[in-house]
Amino acid sequence: MTIVEQDDDELVRLVLGGNHERFAVLVDRYKKGITNFIGASVRGPADVADLSQETFLRAYAHLGTFNPSLGKFSTWLYHIARNVVRTYLAKSQRRAPTQELGEDRTLEDALPDTSPEADPSLGILRAEAESDVRAALAELPDRTRTVLSLRYYDDMEYQAIAQTMGLSLGNVKTLIHRGKLALAERLRERQRTAAQALHPPSPDQPKKRSSLGLHDALFVF
Repeated sequence: MTIVEQDDDELVRLVLGGNHERFAVLVDRYKKGITNFIGASVRGPADVADLSQETFLRAYAHLGTFNPSLGKFSTWLYHIARNVVRTYLAKSQRRAPTQELGEDRTLEDALPDTSPEADPSLGILRAEAESDVRAALAELPDRTRTVLSLRYYDDMEYQAIAQTMGLSLGNVKTLIHRGKLALAERLRERQRTAAQALHPPSPDQPKKRSSLGLHDALFVF
């Protein structure tokens, strides 16, 4: 059996047995999911990277507390990430708000290749749509934001989300259903706000509800 074919429990056993480099396999296996999960609540790319690293450092330091008989390694790891985010957000609320930097760089990094046949505007649109989703997610309550990010970014099954969150399956389904509606409404509000900023209505022009538009296609879970 190759290293990449070993399951999580076997890798944990090897790490605890002294084969510490095997932990890098677990990091590679889950770093994208953990980064996306944290990015649903934290907007600064540098902070997301730091918190992702902190999650894995905590996991490594406390690996001996993982009990495979109580649940999967992924569930245990996402619990750590969730606590890391909660601690960060609690500290952030006690600090004076600062202006977020790096949005332009994030957009540039999201652009596709610059070959003649490529259309850079498509990359900008995708980046803007992703930015809107993350911003709207950040406005939702903690539990709703967490279950949506697990489902939307990490494609977790409902039962796995329930285990990760310590909720019943019914509660997860309800949170996801209500969360999708709330998220879609916030995205529509952002569309309306952006449209009004570009084309403010005249005083005698009746208000018109915007169409569902691009973002409604994002919520097919």
